[in-house]
Amino acid sequence: MENRYITIATLNKSDSGLFSKQLENKHINCILTEAKAVKVNEQDGVRIKVMEKDRKVAIHELDEFRSTYGIKEFEQDIFSHEIERILVPVDFSEYSKNACQYAIGLARVLDAEVMLLHAYYFPVINAIDYGDGLNYVVALNDTISEIADKAREGLLKLYEELSTEIKIKNYVNVKLNFTLANGNPVNEIMNMYHKYRPDLIVMGTQGKTKLAKEQLGSVAASTINDTKVPVLTIPEISKFKGIGKVNILYATNFDDSDYKAIKKLMTLVYLFEVKIYFVHIGKKDEVSLIKIDSLKDLFNNLYPGYDFECLIVEHEDILQTLQQFIIDRSIDLIAMTTHKRNFIKQIFYPSMTKKMLFQTDTPMLTFHA
Repeated sequence: MENRYITIATLNKSDSGLFSKQLENKHINCILTEAKAVKVNEQDGVRIKVMEKDRKVAIHELDEFRSTYGIKEFEQDIFSHEIERILVPVDFSEYSKNACQYAIGLARVLDAEVMLLHAYYFPVINAIDYGDGLNYVVALNDTISEIADKAREGLLKLYEELSTEIKIKNYVNVKLNFTLANGNPVNEIMNMYHKYRPDLIVMGTQGKTKLAKEQLGSVAASTINDTKVPVLTIPEISKFKGIGKVNILYATNFDDSDYKAIKKLMTLVYLFEVKIYFVHIGKKDEVSLIKIDSLKDLFNNLYPGYDFECLIVEHEDILQTLQQFIIDRSIDLIAMTTHKRNFIKQIFYPSMTKKMLFQTDTPMLTFHA
């Protein structure tokens, strides 16, 4: 697999020549191939391909090249920023541990670091005069100390278990770290998001009871809504079985954000064997047919060699249709784009992303528009 050539960027002709020389100076072999323009008002470009084993170094060289020559992100770039840091909020439950397995599996292929985050908080205790203030303060301090100790012990135990597993499986390129925070889980996830700057967040969702399911779903929904990186949610029932061929359903409404979302999706899965189904639920009219053909041409041009299909499915119930498609095509991963909407719409029209989050048993990858 390391002998396979991977496209890391598309540049114009003059820039591609300069950058290929920079790679050669670093003893990185590269291949230049023609890339047809994606849009009618763009010029054709040149794809830069390097061997898979060199991709990380080559991407860092690309970042330096852009900085040196003042080159902004190219519209024809086919990948987003490399996945280097994966944040995994944990609560020591089985679904949380399962999410860790997915994160480690991805980190192994992507050469990424996994950061475990556990947030604990103290219960709200109303100050009541028991007649002996000193004894009350001592008892309260004991309770707080006990909660903190249990949180620390639980996180260390999980870290040691995963570290042992990584060592046994000889995942030498997987880096594992952990951090403990005192506060509301939603707030602490956001604090860590701004501090750690992850490229991907992986979360376990759905408890055994309706209440647990809604609570976990709310934390995941808040994370999806308030962060700008892709969020991979792993339902409790979806057990990690290693990474083989991955069937992906990308639900599209022919939005302008599809292009950026597809770039982010391919950044995450381009090293895997995948089949991607681009599916639009709606009427198969002339406009939809033109848009689905445009999506097909765009993907085929940017990512030649990848297995994919573009489909329009006529049905009024979008959620039911997607769920049936997941069953019929043995979908392993759902990819969706979420949009910021105003308060009134959020009340009367719950987002499709949130509906899928609460009802699906399939891992879901969510991007911001």
